Amino acid sequence: ATVAFGALAGCLTLAIVVVWVAARTGDVVPAARRGGAKPILVTGFRAFNGEENPSSVCARRLNGTRAPSGRLIYSTLLSVDGRGAGVAAARLDAYAAVVHLGLEDATTDLRVEVAAHNIRGGDATGTCATRPVVADGPCALATTAPLGRVALRGDEHWSTSAGTFFCNEAYYRTLAAARGRRGARGAFVPVAFVHLPNETTRAVDSYLPRLAG
Repeated sequence: ATVAFGALAGCLTLAIVVVWVAARTGDVVPAARRGGAKPILVTGFRAFNGEENPSSVCARRLNGTRAPSGRLIYSTLLSVDGRGAGVAAARLDAYAAVVHLGLEDATTDLRVEVAAHNIRGGDATGTCATRPVVADGPCALATTAPLGRVALRGDEHWSTSAGTFFCNEAYYRTLAAARGRRGARGAFVPVAFVHLPNETTRAVDSYLPRLAG
């Protein structure tokens, strides 16, 4: 399936491919950069509790390809812990945009998260007050991706909660980093999160006809 994220002034579009495979913790899949333009970073999570995560194969398939804007896409595979949640935030200056991908068993199609909450991963009972990602940070941060340029299809839908696990923490950390600096023309670096369904709910073949380059 494809969810397009156009950057401000029409400078960036991302194609999100949904497919499946397992991956190793924290792997950065190398791809040669051509020209001086900053690439796009797509992240996926490694397998958790022995279960494959569809986000990892999505990141691998996108690695080294180009978005419709012509920008090169790099992929990084994150460990399912606090260390992995901070990887994209630490590298933000190197990228034109970041799209995090993760697994959500409850969804039946792509779920685009419009915000992240200031809750550290690993404890479903945590709150902004008891387990903040950033002390004294806002309880919620909205995506910096321009939602008006995101086109959803079929059962793809918006969500206001990225959960309380490491998907949400990674999203919050990257958004906090993005909102702490501005890129070209004073705009924030676009950061988005897309949750993917599990393979038993949505077979990979159902997405293949909708893949976009």
